[in-house]
Amino acid sequence: MDLIELPKARLRIGMTLNFTLRDEVGAVLLGKGNRIDSLRQLQGILDRKRIFVQIDESEEGLRALHSGLSTLNKLGAPIKDFSKHLRLDSPELDRDKLTGRRLEEKLTGSLDERWGTMESKLGGLLASVKTTENFEHRIQSLDLHIQSLLKEDQSGSQFLLFNRAVSDFSSYSVMHSLLCAALVHLLAPLFRLSEQERCSLVCAALTMNVAMMRLQDALAIQNANPSAVQRREINNHAAKGVQCLEEACVTDSRWLEVVSLHHAPLSGPPALADWTPVQRMAKILQTVDRYTAAMSPRGSRISRTARDSALSVVVQAGVAAHDEVGSALVRTLGVYPPGTYVKLTNGEIAVVICRGLKPAEPLVASVMNRNNQPITGPRRCSTASKDTTIESSLIASAVKINLKTAPLLRLIPR
Repeated sequence: MDLIELPKARLRIGMTLNFTLRDEVGAVLLGKGNRIDSLRQLQGILDRKRIFVQIDESEEGLRALHSGLSTLNKLGAPIKDFSKHLRLDSPELDRDKLTGRRLEEKLTGSLDERWGTMESKLGGLLASVKTTENFEHRIQSLDLHIQSLLKEDQSGSQFLLFNRAVSDFSSYSVMHSLLCAALVHLLAPLFRLSEQERCSLVCAALTMNVAMMRLQDALAIQNANPSAVQRREINNHAAKGVQCLEEACVTDSRWLEVVSLHHAPLSGPPALADWTPVQRMAKILQTVDRYTAAMSPRGSRISRTARDSALSVVVQAGVAAHDEVGSALVRTLGVYPPGTYVKLTNGEIAVVICRGLKPAEPLVASVMNRNNQPITGPRRCSTASKDTTIESSLIASAVKINLKTAPLLRLIPR
């Protein structure tokens, strides 16, 4: 049985295998036709040092077979000499090692599915940081996908990312990092970051918690406060994260420094524009990190509403002036970000679908009537209207509904 190594980046949550995954000796890890259903299952596979598939089940292997047959035909050689012309180490297959770069596969499917693929890709890379080749470039490739998805549909992307982040305990660490990366990308132009600085900041957001992913996921469902051991791991994760990234051959000094500072006390001149570039980048990430974490569900505490989370990063204790980054977040997302829930003055519960003309007047879609019963067809309305103003912001756990995203995405104005 001829085997060829499979790049780990090819695997993602939700994919149905069209090949059988095997270890170095050919033993089956997961059979053809099976589905990778969870991040835990994916991580179990990625923890293997190397993964293989049969050569005739791999795109790379089929290209090598075709190349070998073409060479055989050109030379007029007998079929018994085929093995001499089958080159699994050809430039076509080994281009990644020669150039240190790889072309990422194009994302396919609906917007929701493509963000799901992004979540899977990021989870796989972070889980295998110690064994993944070209880690730096692969994280940078995720940045390109983030840019593309936000350019295609910024409001829809915000809706999907926030709703997933505030509604679901699973894969908290990966989802939190992905949401933070999308937000710092959107904030970068407001603080006049260069393209290189923006890229470094997005990559720092994607990898800031690489040293405590499992702990973060555990804390999300843990009912008790962190133990002394867990607290030490939390306190040390920034420094250990930098160490992990350096061992993965990340060379971008700005990226590494922002990760090291993302929980450190920061101070500088009154205007953020006068801060050093790296400290300004770290300040942006810190604010986004706190803002999104406050809204996310926890087993040990009730998450904050969107409005309270916004206030927590705009108004700083003992400081008269509003925080620049917090204010920029509210200008970009509104007081109630897409994907979060509100109660309307007419008694209905609605999900925010996009920012309105004013920060406190988003467009929403009613999803539950005044009797807390699901509405079959969600109805779009503006909270600028006196009949449908916002009475209060709600935490996602208080809204008992299985939200279908596709019809809601269609309600977002283009």
